Amino acid sequence: MVRRRAPLALAALLASAPGGPLACGQRNLASALAPATDLAPATGQARCGVIKSHERPLIIEWPAADRGALESQIRRGDRLVVVRYEGCEMEILRRCEASGRYGFTALERKDDEAIMRSADDLYAKIPLGAARLEAELERHGALRLAMTIVGAYEAEGVDLDPGALRGRCEGATHLVTSLSVGAFALSSESGAGIKAGAEVASLGEGPGGGLRSSSERGFHRSDGDLEACGGWGSDGPPSRCGALLRVEVEALGATPPAPEAPTGAAEKTCPKGTVRIEGGIYTPAEQSGRLFGGNVSVADLCVAPTEVTVAEYRRCVRDGACSPAPLSAQAEELDDDARAAESALCNGGRRGHGRHPVNCVDWHQAESYCRAQGGRLPREEEWEWIARGGDQHRSYPWGEDDPEADLANACGRECSREERLFVGRDGHQGTAPVGSYRRGRGRWRLEDLAGNVWEWTASGEGSARAVRGGSFRSSDDGELRVGGREELRVRDRRADVGIRCVWEPAAAP
Repeated sequence: MVRRRAPLALAALLASAPGGPLACGQRNLASALAPATDLAPATGQARCGVIKSHERPLIIEWPAADRGALESQIRRGDRLVVVRYEGCEMEILRRCEASGRYGFTALERKDDEAIMRSADDLYAKIPLGAARLEAELERHGALRLAMTIVGAYEAEGVDLDPGALRGRCEGATHLVTSLSVGAFALSSESGAGIKAGAEVASLGEGPGGGLRSSSERGFHRSDGDLEACGGWGSDGPPSRCGALLRVEVEALGATPPAPEAPTGAAEKTCPKGTVRIEGGIYTPAEQSGRLFGGNVSVADLCVAPTEVTVAEYRRCVRDGACSPAPLSAQAEELDDDARAAESALCNGGRRGHGRHPVNCVDWHQAESYCRAQGGRLPREEEWEWIARGGDQHRSYPWGEDDPEADLANACGRECSREERLFVGRDGHQGTAPVGSYRRGRGRWRLEDLAGNVWEWTASGEGSARAVRGGSFRSSDDGELRVGGREELRVRDRRADVGIRCVWEPAAAP
């Protein structure tokens, strides 16, 4: 039984026109980045800005030649792609360089399908290029999109400081930080055949470009081969399944500098690799409001961007400051069979799991690890402030969208439970490497605040402590909301519980 069906996370194909910026309503990405405005009906120009999130532009009608140009840049792997957008125009700045590289991450095959029966459907799911598809929708009555995702190119070494760019970078505004890959097919719902040769009418521009259709035989547009997407390798997608599907961008200069200290006060800084978060006052989420007794005040914090990994925890063990991560689970409610199944998911002794979150640690081990790093476990009210994006009042760390397979590692189709959170496969039956769900990032580029593993907090009484954030087992969306919580015994060791540390900003030396 599926608890709720998440909206299709439709992604798309991106590339620049070779001659310069892309005209709005044609091969245009930047309109997806513009804020929503009052829209007049009918025109592509009026529909600019229909995308909710400007960081994940979605389109589907780019010509093969332009897609190939972007693919070649991504696979070069020696720099990140820099783009400029203004209003309804986007341009890849080919002579501008940003340090970093793209690494390929294989995912378990994810299949999605959507049927568009109205212009509203079209603009919601294929917002850019939708104006050019309206005629096909009217002619055929409905369009069907099938999409398969098998992996992603993820940017490594991202530096959003505009001053770090090199070359001709005038007007640069964003970096391309992630590209989902696989295959798609867009066709008339009737599934009619396509005319060949000179009988095909091209809606695109240039050789091999655009959408091809025939009012007699139906409509079809594709890239990659859906049937070829059955497997993958660690170095790249399988043959005929490497089309770019979703593009994610991040604004240059998006990470603000730490606020200046008041005059006469010592400047306070965060440990290297952590994120400084300004404190504030907030009203807790409904699930946790009764715990805090009204509005809550939180001081400035430094936060680890990811859950503590197996590799990080092992370094603490080697330094003699931490006890080894247990290789077995323990909880009163586990019988022998359940304990054995749970213990098989403990990451501490599993090869190749260095980037996975350390799990099966009890509360005392979690606290000791953070103390050994000069930090501590967060209190519940601090954790919630972080997850809600501070004063942004988010329902989930990523925003307001319902949970789905590319937002969090939770209970999807791969889950053995009868009741599931979403219909897609998130790619992992147990834990996932930290940072695997970039679309599910919280504010300040914080990873896995929802799903993957619950995170121990400092809050609780007696032998109980609260955990926050949900896990790969979560089938209830309430667990992934910013107020979702459970209480565990301090000696419990579970495969779905891990660690995230916080620090107090310290005076600069």
